[in-house]
Amino acid sequence: MNIALAQLNVHAGDIAANLSAMHQLIDEAKAQHADLIVFPEMAVGGYLIGDRFLHEGFVQELLEANEQIKAWSKGIAIVWGNIAVHPLNLRNRDGRFGRLNGAYFAQDGQWVQRENGILDGLYVKHALPDYRFFDDSRLFKSGVDLTRELGLAQEALIFPFSLSLNGKTWRIGLEVCEDLWSGDYPINPTALYAKQGVDLILNISASPWTLGKEQSRLKQVQAHAKALGNAMVPLVYVNAAGIQNNGKNVLLFDGDSTIFDRHGEVLVEANDAFTQELKIIPWDQASKADPTPNKLLSGLLAGIKEFDAQVLGSRFNWIIGLSGGLDSSLSAVLLTKALGAHRIIGTNMASRFNSDQTKSIAKSLATKLNIRYQEGSIETLTDATLSTVEAFGVSAEADGLPYENIQARLRGHLLSSFAAYQNAVVANNGNKVELALGYATLYGDTIGALSILGDLTKVQLFDLAASINALYGELIDPSLIGTLVNGKYEFGFAPSAELKTNQIDPMKWGYHDYLVRYFTEYPSHHPFEWVQKYADGSWKATPVAETMVAYGLDDPKAFVKDFRWFIRNWQLAIFKRIQFPPILTVSRGAFGFDYRESQLPPLETPQLKALLDQLEH
Repeated sequence: MNIALAQLNVHAGDIAANLSAMHQLIDEAKAQHADLIVFPEMAVGGYLIGDRFLHEGFVQELLEANEQIKAWSKGIAIVWGNIAVHPLNLRNRDGRFGRLNGAYFAQDGQWVQRENGILDGLYVKHALPDYRFFDDSRLFKSGVDLTRELGLAQEALIFPFSLSLNGKTWRIGLEVCEDLWSGDYPINPTALYAKQGVDLILNISASPWTLGKEQSRLKQVQAHAKALGNAMVPLVYVNAAGIQNNGKNVLLFDGDSTIFDRHGEVLVEANDAFTQELKIIPWDQASKADPTPNKLLSGLLAGIKEFDAQVLGSRFNWIIGLSGGLDSSLSAVLLTKALGAHRIIGTNMASRFNSDQTKSIAKSLATKLNIRYQEGSIETLTDATLSTVEAFGVSAEADGLPYENIQARLRGHLLSSFAAYQNAVVANNGNKVELALGYATLYGDTIGALSILGDLTKVQLFDLAASINALYGELIDPSLIGTLVNGKYEFGFAPSAELKTNQIDPMKWGYHDYLVRYFTEYPSHHPFEWVQKYADGSWKATPVAETMVAYGLDDPKAFVKDFRWFIRNWQLAIFKRIQFPPILTVSRGAFGFDYRESQLPPLETPQLKALLDQLEH
């Protein structure tokens, strides 16, 4: 059997675009004599489309597309993901019409039959994820529930399909994405298929990529192979490429479609570079792909490019508040490499607090990148703002936090104004530590169409900047990149908001970065647990022990003072995070719909307070 892995760049919500791309790939697969072409989960309308799944008119269009795709199956077998509706018209638990997440199977203009004759041509996803970005059980009814409502045995809808090719009948098991990750669910489709002796399992996925995800997928397949032993069969995994979003998080899909042998080893790979590909190969013939180098960088570039094309229609320029700091420098480089210099505008809006060094760095970077550059002073605006405030009878001084925030908000106002006149959208430059600790001004440096760096800590940005300089030459000024020396990061020019004289960012770089990841990537972690680690001494075995010592946090009083500052700022910043732009998501715990927050009372519970007080005294 020649299998075509159709690693589709699914455009969420755009049925016509997806059908056109699918038709083209099907024709290409036929021309290359493929017997079977496999598309990703929800290939027709997209997976992350929110409550559009509740629009009956939209769902009807999706269902009508199935007939069109089935007609294209003359001379080839096709597997694709799309919505299905309940065969008995029973409602979902939200009281609306019954929706199912399905994998469809057609050949020669007909539905491929299931061996037991039940629901030919359709497999229904059994394991519905409700963690991280996913709300599947809110949107769909599971195959487990459907089986029960149809009065069938538990395995009835996890039953092989019979595919006839070249005089041979192949027994095929279909799965949808999470069905492979069955450890936390009451049913294991992979094991059931293997024990039924299928020849092949096809898993269609819309699996977002985050750092290290490729290893996680491999481990999952190998865990099945180890558990099933000789019963394990080859598995074909086809994933989406590109981006999709849920409003607050822009998720990357790296593709990485793979054929695994019966031992869970990689036999065939498509690219993992976030791009569409049609890979056609005999299912038992090895064809490994080289992993994408600098995958984080590739993902960020792909995310910017796809967001610009799919969400904004490539209609706008991108304007950056180019301050001369690390974050804005990285944003400028990434946008330029993704979209081209002709669409990027760097804007330096200096006040009397901005150093000649940062102004020079900003201008030099714009020259290196060959982007448009505009600069000027905000002093006139800040003076006018203070005068206007005082004209309303409110006392205003050119000093203190209110004055710092005025400068930041005026910069946001200017960027929005420039964008309006220059057919542009604003890029948000904030990083994850700033976002966690509220080190950003609402309606100032929190604005933007997309947060490019909002899921990366400052330490991760140091590494990213070094990678960019290694790849493209010295674009990022080395003085901005922190170097770890004896547990502390040293700089030629330390991070600063430059909103007052001699201002330096208050974060303890390395340590606070670690805490942000500790709490977001493992949301079950409570502040009490971290303080307990400190109290029992187990913090000394963590990756940041040397950094904590370098900052003097081996002194319990210093530790408590810093921790209370960290937690207080985290809590106070929630309202800013709720209003923050969509974040290009690369971690296993991003702010937004991944790490979900409500505005709640302080995190310092009586139990936590007692432990902190004990350490302090």
